[in-house]
Amino acid sequence: MPGENRRKIVGVLLSLLIIGISLTPQFKALVTLPEVLQLLEGETQNFYIGFPVNVYIRSDREGVINLNGLPLSPQVAKVNLGAPLEVEPLKRGEVEVELLFFGVPVKRMVVNVLPPVKVIPGGHSIGVLLLSHGVIVIGLAAIGEPGTTTKNPAQEAGITVGDTILRVNGEKIKNVVHLAEVVDECGRQGEKITIEYKRGETVFVSEIEPVLCRETGRYRIGLYVRDGANGVGTLSFYHPESGRYGALGHVITDVETNQPLNVEEGTVVKAVVSGIQKGVKGLPGEKIGVFTAEEDILGDIEKNTEFGIFGTLYEQIENPYYPDGIPVALASQVTPGPAKILTVLEDDKIESYTIEIERVFSQNNPTNKGMVIRITDPGLLQRTGGIIQGMSGSPIIKDNKLVGVVTHVFVNDPARGYGVFAEWMLYELGISPLAQARGDLRIFSSFLFFRQDYLNICQNIQENKKRGDEACKNIFR
Repeated sequence: MPGENRRKIVGVLLSLLIIGISLTPQFKALVTLPEVLQLLEGETQNFYIGFPVNVYIRSDREGVINLNGLPLSPQVAKVNLGAPLEVEPLKRGEVEVELLFFGVPVKRMVVNVLPPVKVIPGGHSIGVLLLSHGVIVIGLAAIGEPGTTTKNPAQEAGITVGDTILRVNGEKIKNVVHLAEVVDECGRQGEKITIEYKRGETVFVSEIEPVLCRETGRYRIGLYVRDGANGVGTLSFYHPESGRYGALGHVITDVETNQPLNVEEGTVVKAVVSGIQKGVKGLPGEKIGVFTAEEDILGDIEKNTEFGIFGTLYEQIENPYYPDGIPVALASQVTPGPAKILTVLEDDKIESYTIEIERVFSQNNPTNKGMVIRITDPGLLQRTGGIIQGMSGSPIIKDNKLVGVVTHVFVNDPARGYGVFAEWMLYELGISPLAQARGDLRIFSSFLFFRQDYLNICQNIQENKKRGDEACKNIFR
């Protein structure tokens, strides 16, 4: 009996000890480690949990990673979590790791050893010219003279601000002028039009009868529309192996509706900064940029996403600070601390400025706000007041790696703003380390433009402006 009681007491005390340990922040940090850990081939990574207990660890195969200088294998190895853990990737591949505490598995994770990706960092000032897929409704206008009965056929049919008009009578709408011509022609023939428009991800079809506007002498349906946008931003990086690039770090939206632009055609061109409007609290500043579309075309725009614009450049670019390129950091490798950004404030000269990464958000899935940054460079603060419009896309470099891209400014604190992880931009472009490991180098455009195609696109955009299309404001930051 005494021996049995002693065993019960020991069992209870051991249970209480395990429960007590499981409630500590260090144990919680252990069990909340990510399900998937990504490491770059050839780069040792250190981890510190600060939990002074012994655990056992094993992997499903040997030869992929070392732990504290020793091979990790199916044979269990004892480690103390109170000391730093050094993980050394040996070769590309995937391995499953299991941690055991008192013989009980408490954590399983998959470790991916991935090939590094090297890019030429940007910082170059670029002009962005977009033609949208269809035309965007930015306003409604009743047709008729003051004091008389007015009509708005489009509104009566259910069309509203933010919708995108795709087709009329089955014919794809190319631009604002094209829509106006089709509506007027059908109106003069006494015909109704069948209009196809998109709201969000849903496509609607309505029948509308154009109305004669006596003020203009043309048939109309009561809409203000726009077919594109332009502005100045910053190139983020260029990937020489594929010829592709990323820029801006955030989606381009219509300035009136705040809806993302669905890109039909677009180009990026060389730009120079001719002036700076300094930012103050409550009013972000702005780069004043100049570009000549017909002469200085860099490449096309194939995607406009929440992580920026992406496409192909038809010639290589150079960076005076990093002529041979630098590796891209994984999101899990980014830490707070001093860093720098590259951007242009005068003419086309790229300059380096100091910043502080104040906070890094843990992200297992891509989102476009991965870190909070603060401008610390006295010269940059003096000239711009902080982050300004046109600076969006400026590469963030830390420890000689591209870690992120400037995306947004805090309106009430222009010295601070958000950045997106560079890894997520690579993933969107299809050249992330994980994509390369899987051989998944996506080419998301079914065609590539030649130089004459670029010139034609720019000519289309310029002609639309000359023929009365409303000019767009600079919406890039």
